[in-house]
Amino acid sequence: MSEKKLDLNQVQRQLMQVKHPELKKDIVSLGMVSKVEPQADGLEITIKTPNQDRRLQIGLEAQTRQLVSKIEGLGKVKIKFEVDQTMKMEDGNRIPGVKRVIAIGSGKGGVGKSTVTANLASALSLEGKKVGILDADIYGPSLGKMFGVNGRVALKSEEDKIYPLEKHGIKLISFSFLVTEDQPVVWRGPMLGKAIEQFLYDVVWGELDYLLIDLPPGTGDVQLSLAQLIDLDGAIIVTTPQDVAVLDAGRAAGMFKQVKVPILGVVENMSGFSCPKCGHVTDLFSKGGGSQLAKQIGVPELGQVPLTEMLMKAGDSGKPALLQEPKGVLGEVYSKISQGLEEQIALYAD
Repeated sequence: MSEKKLDLNQVQRQLMQVKHPELKKDIVSLGMVSKVEPQADGLEITIKTPNQDRRLQIGLEAQTRQLVSKIEGLGKVKIKFEVDQTMKMEDGNRIPGVKRVIAIGSGKGGVGKSTVTANLASALSLEGKKVGILDADIYGPSLGKMFGVNGRVALKSEEDKIYPLEKHGIKLISFSFLVTEDQPVVWRGPMLGKAIEQFLYDVVWGELDYLLIDLPPGTGDVQLSLAQLIDLDGAIIVTTPQDVAVLDAGRAAGMFKQVKVPILGVVENMSGFSCPKCGHVTDLFSKGGGSQLAKQIGVPELGQVPLTEMLMKAGDSGKPALLQEPKGVLGEVYSKISQGLEEQIALYAD
């Protein structure tokens, strides 16, 4: 077919009938059509997807070919795919009833990110907020242990929807609820993305002021899938004062910036050890890593969390430290962090 005879409007009308199988929207309105190029012997169409999901691509290719081939005299139809990891699927990016979705990330493991998530959720809950936590650390989920839910549990489900557990007034979903304590999870990227999508949209979260998402360390498939699947209101970066932790946390911050997620602030965890008798804080590592990182990426340091005797015991007790000891050092620090979080969210909302 010659280029002059090709009606691109007719092609677009056909493409507007190609539906994303999960979002139930057409690929044109979702911004997935990258190029439509006339060729000497037909037409070449390039479709963007957020990841290399071959099942999705095969389905879209079949739909596209079937619909576009109905154009009389078109000739050959070539369909290509390109991966754009920064794209988000519109109209599928908010959870009904959930006001704010905050990711809690870190560059490396062992910095206490899950502990910070559990206690920040507790602080917000103590302030009267409705809070949920999604434990997205698939390979090393620890939320269940921290809230006293050990091993696999039977989650209530109705009409293909899952109901979260509720402990200490906080709604919880974790991959640890689905496997035994000694069972490893060996999944590839597309499976991880599908699991995250189910925990976001197939869970009946109800009305929440905050949904905190405890991410795995690093900048892998889970982080990218999350950024593509939902509009995050922001991210908090957790680090320890050590240089190596700060370096890796900087990479995590860079990933969030790349996918256009606002970084709300930095929390420096394990800033020192707070003596239970006198309250004196002794530095355990180098000093000032959190403030250094915050300055480097241009965000506030929301707080410095010292190790306390209660904090060290609470991880295995099934109840976050802040709920056991809401006053004192931890109460002051997490109150400051939660207030800083709300201030930053208000700033971005404006």
